[in-house]
Amino acid sequence: MKKEISWNEKTVGIVSLGCPKNSSDTERMISDLSSRGYQVVPDLEQAEILLVNTCSFVTDARRESVETLLELSRYKEEGKARFLVGAGCLVSRYRDQMGELIPEIDLALTTFDEHRLGEILDSVGGAGRSSAPIKPSLFPLSSARLTPPHRAYVKVSEGCDHPCTFCSIPLARGGQVSRPLEEVQAEIRELAARGTKEVTLIAQDLTRYGQDLGLSDGLADLLERIDGEGGVPWVRLLYAYPTLVTERLLSVMARSRTVLPYLDIPLQHVEERILGLMKRPGNVDFMKRLVDRVRTALPGVVLRTTFITGFPGETEEEFQSLMKFAEWARFDHVGVFAFSREEGTPSYDLPGQLPHRIRMRRRKDLLALCGRISLEKNRELEGQVLPVLIEGLSEQSDLVLSGRTKGMAPDGIDGEVLVLSGQGRPGEIVDCRIVRGRPFDLEAWEVGVPEIPEE
Repeated sequence: MKKEISWNEKTVGIVSLGCPKNSSDTERMISDLSSRGYQVVPDLEQAEILLVNTCSFVTDARRESVETLLELSRYKEEGKARFLVGAGCLVSRYRDQMGELIPEIDLALTTFDEHRLGEILDSVGGAGRSSAPIKPSLFPLSSARLTPPHRAYVKVSEGCDHPCTFCSIPLARGGQVSRPLEEVQAEIRELAARGTKEVTLIAQDLTRYGQDLGLSDGLADLLERIDGEGGVPWVRLLYAYPTLVTERLLSVMARSRTVLPYLDIPLQHVEERILGLMKRPGNVDFMKRLVDRVRTALPGVVLRTTFITGFPGETEEEFQSLMKFAEWARFDHVGVFAFSREEGTPSYDLPGQLPHRIRMRRRKDLLALCGRISLEKNRELEGQVLPVLIEGLSEQSDLVLSGRTKGMAPDGIDGEVLVLSGQGRPGEIVDCRIVRGRPFDLEAWEVGVPEIPEE
């Protein structure tokens, strides 16, 4: 911290970058600031305090975070703002270097101190200790939401204990810390009272939830409690670790009234040698058994995964094995990332670093395969009537509505349903007949609404 300032209007402008977990952190900071008399304003030019919640997952995310911080520092130079706060993963990862790297920042706030933002700003502004209660928890309940009212993300744990050699998350967020069951329940209960239709549970690893609290199968325990109350119609899970998808978890999901038959299990690869270099378990046979086990326990389940192409030392034969597995598994949704050499991670210094063009070519080939499979699976849905959660007007065209089936995660993760003729309002769940499957997206008519005649 560099200076003491007397706040005039206590207005704050916020830019939140990165994943839903970052958005959840931003919501909690907004809630804390509001409880202390700060006003969050949508127009950055009207704010005397600027906050950037940064991301550092891959090189492009770090670049965007740095560029955003530098761009907002110009608001200070022009006299439009008085104080710049950098928070989030980038700041945590480079906590000891931020002052040297970006001296324009007045306050560098790590993910471990974000819950103290209001207290710190009060101190900077000469207010001393605020009369508002200090929240020592990493997970204070939030009254602020960046998502539309009908859906929300609920973070159940922070950090990660897995030693994946390609991942920088532990550098920024540390080891796993789980929220108590009662706290998560209370937040979801509050959301249900507001009329929230969908809650997405998020963590670096949902399936490890509660182990630090002494729970042997904490996620299953949590889902049973949530389902017992039944307040939110749709409960979605992001993300599951391959070796921690237990039989009890699958059984709880199969019996649930509210937990969606949707599971995201990032596999990253299937070849045992590459997985070993990644410090991850498994091989082709294990991954096949896992897919079969989940589909047997949850008939009709929507499966999502992610893969990394071009990991150091990956041979063409090992990549083709990954392609063959993807062809066999026919996942509903797949994210494909070319290996990103992340400073500070063990994979940064691994031998066999592959040229950028090979990493990207393999990503392109795998994406093309997965796109073809997605098209085939979406065409199989043609003629079916499915419940669709309406989001609003589509970004593809303001002449049609955008929605999602139970098999589509929010915020563009899994595509959308284009409702060509419909009257549903944002937050309503309406029955729609699928009329056309596209790669990643679906086209539909709302049942009971006159169809638009084709020209």
